[in-house]
Amino acid sequence: MNIKVLFKISINSLIKHKWRTFLTMLGIVVGIAAIITTLAIGYGAEAKLRKKILGMGKNFILVFSGNIAQEGKTNLKQKKRPNYLTKKDIDIFKNQIPQIDKISPIMFHRNVVSFKKNNVYSDIKCGNSDYLNIIDRKIIKGSFFSKTQYQKSSKVIILGHKSAKELFGLINPIGEAVQIKNVFFKVIGVIDEIKFYDSFQDPNFDVYIPSTTVEKQLLYVSGPYIHGIVISAKDKAQMPYIVRIIKRILRFKHRLKEKEPDDFSIIDQQEMVKAAKESSNILNLLLLIIAAISLFVGGIGVMNIMLVSVSERTKEIGIRMAIGATTKNILHQFLIESIILCSIGGTIGVFLGILAPYLIANFTDWLVVHKLSSIIISFTITTIIGLIFGFYPAKKAAKLNVVEALKEE
Repeated sequence: MNIKVLFKISINSLIKHKWRTFLTMLGIVVGIAAIITTLAIGYGAEAKLRKKILGMGKNFILVFSGNIAQEGKTNLKQKKRPNYLTKKDIDIFKNQIPQIDKISPIMFHRNVVSFKKNNVYSDIKCGNSDYLNIIDRKIIKGSFFSKTQYQKSSKVIILGHKSAKELFGLINPIGEAVQIKNVFFKVIGVIDEIKFYDSFQDPNFDVYIPSTTVEKQLLYVSGPYIHGIVISAKDKAQMPYIVRIIKRILRFKHRLKEKEPDDFSIIDQQEMVKAAKESSNILNLLLLIIAAISLFVGGIGVMNIMLVSVSERTKEIGIRMAIGATTKNILHQFLIESIILCSIGGTIGVFLGILAPYLIANFTDWLVVHKLSSIIISFTITTIIGLIFGFYPAKKAAKLNVVEALKEE
């Protein structure tokens, strides 16, 4: 018998027992669909998180007071002599680290921004004229404040996309004045909408004011301390070096001994991307193990049904062997039948696996990313399952004694 004949016999056998074939394939369908769906959602989560991190800025490094990792463990000595970041630190970094492209102090304030009867509660983010460029925000109307406006502590403000919409509706806000406390600020720009963000507070409601202006007009104090420093590197390859030098400078300046923990934190964009990928890989692996168990159970189901099929068709096997079918022919017949069964289940599983994540995404804000490699691998797995779990029943069928098989009722 050639492969074409064996293929035809296998198809006819599967069609003859439609419901049994369908129920046997169900485990394979669910397993393959689960794998593809899991990978698509996992890749999507990784891509979305990557967009959020990369959306924070260009070659972005953030330095701020306090050690996140050591929070709650700060020793008494450090509590007695807290070391805050200062404006002088910015000059030191500029002079000693030529790999830095742009650098800005950052300060945060929260208050109500008003225009006539409309109010929004906003995070007021403050820095110098390079701040917006470092955090990679795009202006869609007007402009960001200039170096001169920063130096002169000008009462100007840039609105986030939603804060502009809430305050002004369809009115063009450029040139209008908004109020914070009893101070009026001229609107000179509007930020483009930020679609990906990872916080409870929507950054589209943020507003941006020169830090020098906030100190004089809202905080009524102009001291040496700042909340943090934001930096962009000339080249992302230089970021690890910049982080090392910043750490060395601050530890020396804060007089920290070798075994003492840092009293500051540095957030490196590239490290964040790397950590996000590692976390995503771990989650994907756990979900894949669960899906693989489902697929394994489906494979056992295939083997059981094939064994039943061999038992039911013992006399048929005996007749085929009596008229010239070889042991190899019988082995190939049942292997082909097992592979076809798994391949059909795999095809349906692939289709459902591609479709299911998009259906889920309609009810969530998840991002779906399908990779051709995951689909090819999943389909290849079904063929391997067919070979592995179909081999034992096929071998059992091939080893049947012709005389005993013909006697089978």
